[in-house]
Amino acid sequence: MRRDRLGAPASALAGILLGPTAGGQLALLTKPFGGVLGLPGEVVGYIALTMLVLGCASAAATTRLRVSSRGAGWCTVVAGAALVAAGTVSSTWGFTITLLSAGVAAGPVVVRGRARVLGSRAASLTVWHVCCAAGFAGAAGLAALCASTPGSGVLGTGVVTVLCGALMLAAPADSAAGTRPTRYSPSPARDSAASSASPHSVRSLLPGYAAVGLTLGGVVLPALHLLLFRWNALGAEQAVLLLATTLPALVVLALPGPNADALAVLLVLAAGGALLVATAPGRVTLTIGLGLTLAASARAARGLDLVLAERHRGDGAAATAISMVLAGLAGLGLVTVLAGPAGVGTGVTLLALPALLVALYCGSRRLAPRSALPAPILEGGAS
Repeated sequence: MRRDRLGAPASALAGILLGPTAGGQLALLTKPFGGVLGLPGEVVGYIALTMLVLGCASAAATTRLRVSSRGAGWCTVVAGAALVAAGTVSSTWGFTITLLSAGVAAGPVVVRGRARVLGSRAASLTVWHVCCAAGFAGAAGLAALCASTPGSGVLGTGVVTVLCGALMLAAPADSAAGTRPTRYSPSPARDSAASSASPHSVRSLLPGYAAVGLTLGGVVLPALHLLLFRWNALGAEQAVLLLATTLPALVVLALPGPNADALAVLLVLAAGGALLVATAPGRVTLTIGLGLTLAASARAARGLDLVLAERHRGDGAAATAISMVLAGLAGLGLVTVLAGPAGVGTGVTLLALPALLVALYCGSRRLAPRSALPAPILEGGAS
């Protein structure tokens, strides 16, 4: 029984370690890793980007394949071991192969951990979102501490991931071979709510997830680049700033709610933070804008997950996560393309427009009918 209790939290924690924590470190430490490997920082960024795309591909494949709890445990061990190797090797090919292997193995782990949480109680979903924000903050902290030895933070993350995989393997396996491992919590009340929803209702939530990803992808790293340009800050300084701006998200994620009706307001706030970043005349206002975007986006993502958890439990775990990641890449790519001819600030400003359009979409239609969202799921109502 104790092993079973440890298996589910280990699965959720492994997804956080392989997602926000490992990914955040790689995004923030491209230049230090490039110095160790003798490569330009941009090349390291391309390797990390390919790793992310492969992770999305394997996550999408998980929706078609039946990955058992034991299979997810082995994927966790492989991904963790690959991170450990990536943190120790100094050759370009070794670093590339280990990171790409970690990306392929991480996809099923992230999807299964997310599906487990979406199929559990709303309180567990709150804890998981707070842990995701803490994992991202931990990535910023590790990037600041390990700027001179970038592999050490990735190595430590890999070691903890391997331990999570061992706990998952020690837990009891799926009882039925034909059970869909991404569907949990067979509560009769939740089954009736899910069956009464539209079969395409997951698609109605995808614009919201895409808006969150687009805003985060187009604001976080570009804001740090703006800071680097204006104040010639070091990489460790930028990581410390990101750590500080992530802390408000931890606080707002712990608050009750939000109600589905508040999603439009949260998306507007996230877009407003992006505009403040783009037009900020100084370090303080840029920091406030980044913190506002992170907090509002994180809370909007949690509100969307509350709706998704009540309607479909773990069935939309892969589609929603992939849409958010791909939109984040699109946002970063848009700002990067526009940075040359128009400047980073202009790119971030234009990025706020799609988020505002999605906010209008969310405000014009009820994403979650009150009949499908009982008050206990919303934990206190509007934000």
